[in-house]
Parts: sequence; C-alpha cells; structure tokens
Amino acid sequence: MAPKHGLASFKSEEEQLAKRAKSSATPASRSATPADPGAKVPFEVKYPDMDDSKDRPDEEEELVAHAEWQVSPFEAKGALMEGELDQHFTVVPHHEWETMKKYNNFIIQGEVYKNNQFVFVRGENTPKDKDTEGQPKDFWVARILQVRAKNAQHVYALIAWMYWPEELPPPGTKSKDMESKESGKRTYHGGHELIASNYMEVLDVLSFAGKADVFHWLEEDDNLNHKLYWRQTFNRQTQALSKLREHCICGGYFNPEKTMFICDNTACKVWLHRECLVEDILSKTYSRLVEGDNGSPDTKTNGIARTNGKKGKGKPRFKGMFEARIKDDGDEAPKAIIKDLRPSADPKTWEEAIKCPKCSTELQ
Repeated sequence: MAPKHGLASFKSEEEQLAKRAKSSATPASRSATPADPGAKVPFEVKYPDMDDSKDRPDEEEELVAHAEWQVSPFEAKGALMEGELDQHFTVVPHHEWETMKKYNNFIIQGEVYKNNQFVFVRGENTPKDKDTEGQPKDFWVARILQVRAKNAQHVYALIAWMYWPEELPPPGTKSKDMESKESGKRTYHGGHELIASNYMEVLDVLSFAGKADVFHWLEEDDNLNHKLYWRQTFNRQTQALSKLREHCICGGYFNPEKTMFICDNTACKVWLHRECLVEDILSKTYSRLVEGDNGSPDTKTNGIARTNGKKGKGKPRFKGMFEARIKDDGDEAPKAIIKDLRPSADPKTWEEAIKCPKCSTELQ
C-alpha cells in the first residue's frame, strides 16, 4: 500500500479571504474594478425568468426578448444533470451591448487573450504592487466567455466567476465537513482549489492581471502537478455544490493536499483518510486491551459510543487511554505507533501492522 500524495499547501490565507468575501465579494457580483478606478463598467448581467406561463412586467419582458443562451464551459463529474449550469442571461443596457462588435481575442500589453481562457482579475482590495506569481489568492479568477468592444479603449469581457473555497456562502443546511459557519469552504477543499460557477459579469479587460493556468481535475490522478485546479461547481440557481466521489469508511471526500492510504486488496481498493485509520487503530486497541476479545464484532463498541450502528456525539472511550500515529517511511508498509497512557501499562509504546478497516487486509 502506498500513500496518496498531493500538492504542497499554500500558506494560510483564510483570514484575508474571509475578510475580502465579507467586504466586497458575494456570489451575486464580485464587484471587480478595472485597473482605472475612475472607470465604471456600464453593463450588468440579468437572469430573466423564461417561463412563458407566468405574467411578467414590461421590464422583465424586455429582458426575455433580448436574452441569450449560455452553455457553461464547466461540466463537473458529479453534476446532477448534463448542462445544469447552462442558463439564459441578458446584458443591460442591451442595445449598447448588442451593437458592439464581437471578438475572439484581444491584446493587453502585448499579451494575447482568447475566449475560454482563465484570467486573474484585480479586485478593489488587490494590492496594486502584487503580481500573480506570488499569492494567487490576492486575485479573483474568471473564465472568458465572450468579448465585445466599442473601440480599442473600450473592450469588455463577459466572464464566468471561479471562487476560492473561502468565498463560498455557507450552505443553508449545516454540513459535517464545513470548516466554519462563516464560509462555505469544506474540509476537503485544498489551498490550490477553485470552484467553477455560473455567476456571470461584464468586466473591463483592463482589470485582468494575467492569464491563469487552471486544470480541470477529474479525481482520476493521485498526484496533481498543476498549481490551480477545479473539480466542483457552484450552481447559482440552487446554491449547491456538485457531488464528489466518496472515499473511506467515513464516506468523506479526498483533499489532494493531504495523504490518504489505499488498501491493496483488489476486491476492496478503498482510499482511507489518515485520521480515520488512526481512529480505527485506537478503537481496536481499546477493544482488545480494555473490553477484551469477547463478543461479536456486531456488538462490540470498539471504544466508540454508538447508537444503532452510528457514531455517537460523546468522546470516544479510548480518549485519554491510548494515542496512535502512523509511521509512513517511503516504500515500506505503514505502521501504527501506539502509546498506552494508563499508569500501569507495560509496554508503554509499541509498533504494529495496520489492517484495512473495511476488509481487514494488512496494508502494504
């Protein structure tokens, strides 16, 4: 069994992102400002209700009459349905938008930008002396959908926003993998991860700070070599994240910047979180040394308070009695280093093989 290695994490930037999210960024509009603070983008994206069975006011009828259909460039592997991010939209004022000429590319300071490219965007709080090579989270990230221009001085891009996990709104229903109640970031989100969305906005291209290399990760590669990646989408209409592939005995997800372990049993092949393995090791140690080996596996508590087979809210029974960590030295099989904290314990510390919690195969 080999550990599943991911990327090296960014330095912690959660506080900065949370502050930025609260002060200037919401999913409805990132309110990004062009490089020239005095310039104001004169366009706004609206999402008209296209249901013809409803009575609509004249203003809404006008939006429907000029609506365009956007096929989203983002299709998550766990999407509930094909094209779930596709939508109608109207840019207002529509006459000015529709009379501008469309372009497939444009140039900023000698750099050619094209439709469907990812770009870094300077926001109102982005330090002016920052470049995209240092800390990408100082910038927003977007994908170019469409480009229109009045002239060489007035070039605008319709974009779809990407979100840093810290900038997602908290879910309506509390989730066990939430990092905090103030943010929609989950424990499985990595420091290099972005979430694609169908929130759209029109920006002055002068707000672009450079191209962004963003990789669509399908969760099929164990090792990510790309600095920025996306695998999940956030739906404007439902306010929901797309589903991910479940792993481990906990039914949780994979953070590619944390080590996971795989069971080599070809009939099992489950990926296991380090913390879940440690809990299983401690539970089995408690069961063996404290409860004894009497009783069937179905009736033993394994050191964890349970109700109807589900983990209880109380602290595990092994808490304060045993500690464990996993020793993982390169190509060798991982070992459990267990410490007995009871006063009369002898030996105090020992090493033992690790067995898969699901099939009991010894990890190699």
